[in-house]
Amino acid sequence: MPSQALLLRVAPLLFVSLWSTGFIAAKYSMHNADPFVFLCLRFSITALALVPILLVVGAALPRRIWSFRHDMVTGMLLHCGYLGYLFWPIKNGVPSGIVAIIIGIQPILTMALASLYIGEHLDFRKVAGLLIGFVGISVVIIGKYGITLGLSGGLDLIDLGMCLVSLLSMAVGVFYQKKFCDQSRLLPGTLMQYVAGALATAGFALLWGESWTIDWTPTFAIALTWQVLGLSIGAVLLLMYIIRNGEAGRVSSMFYLVPPLVVVEAHYLFGETLGLLSIGGMLVCVIGVYVVSRSAKA
Repeated sequence: MPSQALLLRVAPLLFVSLWSTGFIAAKYSMHNADPFVFLCLRFSITALALVPILLVVGAALPRRIWSFRHDMVTGMLLHCGYLGYLFWPIKNGVPSGIVAIIIGIQPILTMALASLYIGEHLDFRKVAGLLIGFVGISVVIIGKYGITLGLSGGLDLIDLGMCLVSLLSMAVGVFYQKKFCDQSRLLPGTLMQYVAGALATAGFALLWGESWTIDWTPTFAIALTWQVLGLSIGAVLLLMYIIRNGEAGRVSSMFYLVPPLVVVEAHYLFGETLGLLSIGGMLVCVIGVYVVSRSAKA
């Protein structure tokens, strides 16, 4: 259908635009609650908010948990593993440039998994596009933080390990969603993702001894509301739709566009500098994503 084709063309750009705001919203809420406690609250509210949405659109509520087991695994990987272990090192003081570089390997790793286990076509243009995108994201971050990436005194091995857990969770999560969850209904499956994500983040909050005290402020409430409605519902539903209708490697390449957008948003919202090197890196990222997209279409 023409309308579906248009949605598939617009959805990636809309998703990237929404997803990039999550890092800005996290900056407003990072100091009001510990990472896994905050995510547990966010996912719990999201799951509750999805119930009336399902009822309004006439979708059946999940009844047999076992039939949604793959969606729940995806939820633990994408929501708990990726976001939880992304926010934790940043709150511990690891420069976001370091985190962004490590997470930037994710599209390449996802493409490798998709080629090995799903049989997605792997050609020179796709590999070149992903490598170009990684170079672009590196240039953006170096342009923002300098050649040292804002790091001083070394990188704690625990924080590095958390970054790697986040990287693996996102790469495997996108691959797993594409391979095992294509037949799941979108809304019920997403609801069960958040149920699993809330339970998993609660478990890790207890494991790491996080405080369950939350500093409620108007700014925190607004940031939480946006992360629930704009990100956990709007952006994630778009992501699930894109994964279902596109190649995993191509979908992952979209994440190269997130850091450049975050840099632009931080420039206008927080007055952070935006140098020519970062601008050049953004253009390289766009070229990389374009090459991957053209390869997937071909």
